[in-house]
Amino acid sequence: MSNTFFTTFLDEKFMSLKPKAKVIIMIFLILLPIALFYYFLYQPNTKKIKNLENRIATLQTQIQNVKRKAADLAKFEKELEEAERTFEATATLLPDEKEIPQLLKDISSLGRAAGLDFLTFRPLADIPKDFYAEIPVTIDVRGPYHNMGFFFDQVSKLKRIVTVSNVRMGSPKKEGGEMLLKSSCRLVTYRFTNRPLAKPKTK
Repeated sequence: MSNTFFTTFLDEKFMSLKPKAKVIIMIFLILLPIALFYYFLYQPNTKKIKNLENRIATLQTQIQNVKRKAADLAKFEKELEEAERTFEATATLLPDEKEIPQLLKDISSLGRAAGLDFLTFRPLADIPKDFYAEIPVTIDVRGPYHNMGFFFDQVSKLKRIVTVSNVRMGSPKKEGGEMLLKSSCRLVTYRFTNRPLAKPKTK
């Protein structure tokens, strides 16, 4: 029925039209499917493609940011590990409170091993500092000059930090073919407290 209608339309209507009208109808019939394709298929899909392209660009940016942050995280973790190792290595130089008595015994043993006679060995009050405390000890010993030098050398080789100051020597006395001196000094070792020094209160 549709073919008969189309044939009748061509014979009775289309053929009787003027050439200009025929051209317009032909152009319309050609453009119609193109227009339908554009509005119903091409344009919606173009919008979808554009949205997908924008989404892909956004995701690529996010991926780059994540990669950069991951690289920074790995760098920060490495720096943290190095800082922790440095802290642990440094902390071994600062004994905690439990190790102080043993350290003082070690210093006393070094003096006796160096051939010194201890006259006094007097630990003083701690001196608090930021995150550590100084532990001063005054000693008075008697012995040859070179023995005192050997004692200081052995103290400097301790794993813990021990400083020597205020060295005084005097009262020479010859005994058994050796010149003996009375020597005094101040030894300072350090204790790790992990506490900052209290700031003075402002009025």
